[in-house]
Amino acid sequence: MIGITGYKGVLGAIICKMLSDKNEMFSVFEGDIRDFDSLYNWLHFNNIDYVIHLASKVAVTDVENNLDEAYDVNVNGTIALIKAIKKYNRPIGLFYASSSHVYASSENLIKETDAILPQNSYGLTKYVSELLLQDFSKSNSFLNLCIGRIFSFYHDTQKPPFLYPNLKKRFETEDLNAPFVLYGANSTRDFLPAEEVCSIIIKIVDKRAKGVVNIASGKPIKIIDFVKKIAPVNLNFKINSEEKTNHLNADITLLNSIIENE
Repeated sequence: MIGITGYKGVLGAIICKMLSDKNEMFSVFEGDIRDFDSLYNWLHFNNIDYVIHLASKVAVTDVENNLDEAYDVNVNGTIALIKAIKKYNRPIGLFYASSSHVYASSENLIKETDAILPQNSYGLTKYVSELLLQDFSKSNSFLNLCIGRIFSFYHDTQKPPFLYPNLKKRFETEDLNAPFVLYGANSTRDFLPAEEVCSIIIKIVDKRAKGVVNIASGKPIKIIDFVKKIAPVNLNFKINSEEKTNHLNADITLLNSIIENE
């Protein structure tokens, strides 16, 4: 039985639908991710043998504005899950949804072994959770751990302050004949539709992959080019050419070796 935390989020909702469409048995955790007893009871009474751990405070600006809650949910929630799995004490797989924000900015495609340097508090909460899970996994061989560092994704159900819904809102409310101010225009990201991210996660789960893996397209794109791609009309951009840029783009060699190895 697959168990899912964070099932109400964008990725969680899509994964639930995909598993339902496959007639795959799964259970969603509906309690507080910080509640050890609820987590243990959920694992035990549903005979969970694989957890997809998505529960998290995710928007970078939301995390910065609510640091106490973000650390409590992202880090203490993971600790509670670790304790529940330890008490459960039976073979179990775990996919942890981490983030590209654990990496240092680089103009090169980022490999899983490249420098770790979280650029914000969100990335730091994710990396702390990674370390906690890896430490637990080393001393508990019954845990099959995979950490997926998810790069940028977009979906119609996302809400601000994420880039995609922010842009959609601006397209609907601003005069698109006027100069369109765009910050970070020459920074680059690696975007995937949320459905593709979820499909990759399910393949990773099916294959019981282990270790750390980037989840991305492997195709960097400038923010300005992404905006052009989704804009309803041609825009007259107003950008600061001297603005500092940052780059989070994935090397997906390892990912390809996992999902293509039938």
